[in-house]
Amino acid sequence: MCADRQARQVEITMEKTICLFGGPLFDGERLFERGAVVFNGHGILSVEPGDRERDADRAVDVGGKLIAPGFVDVHSDALEKCIEIRPGVYFDADFALLNLDKRLGACGITTFCHAISFAEEEFGLRSCGEAEALVRLVHRFKKSNRAAVNHLVHARFEVNSMGREQVIARLIKEDLIDALSVMDHTPGQGQFKTLESYIAYHTSTYKVSAGQVTALVERKMAGKEESMKRVVRAAQLARYADIPFLSHDDDTEEKVSFVRELGVDASEFPVSLEAARKAKGFDMKVFMGAPNLIRNCSSNNHLRASEALEAGVCDALVSDYSPECLLQAPFTVSKRQSSDLGEAMKLVTSTPGDYLRQRTTAGRLAGDMPADVAVIDHAGPWATVAQTWVAGRRVYDSGR
Repeated sequence: MCADRQARQVEITMEKTICLFGGPLFDGERLFERGAVVFNGHGILSVEPGDRERDADRAVDVGGKLIAPGFVDVHSDALEKCIEIRPGVYFDADFALLNLDKRLGACGITTFCHAISFAEEEFGLRSCGEAEALVRLVHRFKKSNRAAVNHLVHARFEVNSMGREQVIARLIKEDLIDALSVMDHTPGQGQFKTLESYIAYHTSTYKVSAGQVTALVERKMAGKEESMKRVVRAAQLARYADIPFLSHDDDTEEKVSFVRELGVDASEFPVSLEAARKAKGFDMKVFMGAPNLIRNCSSNNHLRASEALEAGVCDALVSDYSPECLLQAPFTVSKRQSSDLGEAMKLVTSTPGDYLRQRTTAGRLAGDMPADVAVIDHAGPWATVAQTWVAGRRVYDSGR
């Protein structure tokens, strides 16, 4: 009887209708000066311009704040940062995920791709064993009643990890991977143009010696030829699963051409404008980091997100490692580049949502779409979230 009452309560909650009104509304395509959205637990029921409330069980006047689709984040390794918050200082993974989930709601992010690295013999948390455990943890969590937002898995495959595509293949066959990217952190290309920059980064980040880093580089270089075969096998895995397939840190036109031939459909964090332009020429999506935009510089002195936006070669922004930056991104773009706010909002809502359409439906306010909604106050120097709704359920309220 208790289970029946609980099921009935969930059904009643799903049927109740909510109307948000009294502020500008962005539906994923257009920005209205005023608008209203009506929804319940089953999805969006109506979206209409105008400043009056619509018939609903409950009406909420947002007081001039922006009503928008919940943000969609294609790439973030924030979970890794929450587990290993300092080099060698680890927290329980379930504890880290639970608290990250709460942060995401406060940032207006309703669909979040955990970028989990499959990279054997790397420093820090990144190893295939840890990665598989995190993938399974994320899926257990998303199915529980503790998850506030929608959690997806973006598997990052380090091409120098010997034989680890077998682990990813198993997880793909279990339908536990929602997107796949390939990355090559061997020095001399990509993110690390020189051996010196590679050593400097790893010794400062992971508190290891230069000798340990050099030994790792030697192992990577020894398997360089085999790593290219792994890229080909990764492409086959992505095609098998019909999931988004991305390339990480593209630095040259030649590399972009190579990965495009394999079926890569997006370039994330291209390190040069030439690579970004080449990707756009192939009709690939280009994703840049929101922290790069907010700081207006790359952590490795590579392509700035603002440059890519000005050149018209950036399709969307991702949080990379800081969910808070994704919240600020569209308003920073609109203010700094004097661009239309509606176009800037597409960078974090409908464009990344459409890209993930094989695995989820998100990023727009339209009939039959999920009721994932953010109410945002962007009147001050920094935007804040007033409310976040996921599947018609309020998962965050600032209380103000």
